[in-house]
Amino acid sequence: MKLSFVKQLLALFLALFMTQPSVHAEYLENAVPPAKAFDWMELQSGEWLKGEFKEFYSGSVKFDSDEMDMVSFDIEDVKQIITKGNASISIEQPVTFSTTLPFKVETGKLHFHDKKFYLTKEDGTALEVEIEDVASIIGGEEKESNYWTASAFLGLDVLTGNTEQVTLTAKANVQRRTAITRFIADYLGVYTEVDSNRTTADSNRVTGSFDIYQTAHFFWRAASGEFLRDPFQNIAHKYTVAVGAGYDIIYTAKTDWTVTVGPGYQHTTFDTVEINASETADTALVYLDSRFDTELSKNVDFIFNYNMYLLDEDSGTYTHHAMVSLKTEFISDLDFDLSLIWDRTQDPVPFSDGTAPLQDDYKTMIGLGYSY
Repeated sequence: MKLSFVKQLLALFLALFMTQPSVHAEYLENAVPPAKAFDWMELQSGEWLKGEFKEFYSGSVKFDSDEMDMVSFDIEDVKQIITKGNASISIEQPVTFSTTLPFKVETGKLHFHDKKFYLTKEDGTALEVEIEDVASIIGGEEKESNYWTASAFLGLDVLTGNTEQVTLTAKANVQRRTAITRFIADYLGVYTEVDSNRTTADSNRVTGSFDIYQTAHFFWRAASGEFLRDPFQNIAHKYTVAVGAGYDIIYTAKTDWTVTVGPGYQHTTFDTVEINASETADTALVYLDSRFDTELSKNVDFIFNYNMYLLDEDSGTYTHHAMVSLKTEFISDLDFDLSLIWDRTQDPVPFSDGTAPLQDDYKTMIGLGYSY
């Protein structure tokens, strides 16, 4: 009798020993890390990333991983997202006479699973949102720094010997994006001095725009402006203001492409003019603005920005500013940037001596910069 009891105990112990690894494995597979110090994202492969959830937009999730830096995934590749703090979710809603905006913005702790977004608001109420009803989600606490990104690049070229030449180039970009608005500002500057007393390049271009989204892809450009100074193009200063409508043609994990068109107005003061010629020109215009950004590899981005104006003849008839850039991650947030720039004016206004600037200007910029 005792021997039979001992055998039963041994059989029970053996069964527990044999099943324990599978029970433990199942527990680990279903375990969810606590979202206290970090946000967490689980991929469909079962891998977990810790760091900070940045945004969800047009089917793409951006996540700042502690180990992998900024990464992007299609939402189909994501199993779970858990945030430690609040996120702002913009939900599309039908436009009626009682609604002023096509979005309803809600804030709370975010959890994505079973292909749905769940938001727990501060009052404890829960909100369930289907993927197709989400216009965008901005992660992080509701503080101003979470809405901004920025980058700045500087380049320096020095020649000594038979020729003394110094060329300084600078490029900067600042963006602020919320659930329903986007602000973009750019700066581009080139300065070259030869033999310490002769300037051969001195241009400064500042642009800015403010967009208000009506749907996940369509937006109104409520305001845009540009300032240009380039005496070598016979431009003492040029001011352009415009409005328009735009569309995000592509917004995926790797590629962004936005196009905007609209009317505007431009005022130009020329550096010098011929006798009896007007020193200023004012014109209405039509413009096209295109911004294309794609990730060629994990560390290399290709960027193509194109801006075109159709004007009257006194202001140049047609002008464009095109810039192609390759941005390579160097060390952490330090980036190496190579940019090629092509500026064209169809009918440049002559200088006071009767000579006219060339129609085309080409620039090459090489710089090292920082991205935030």
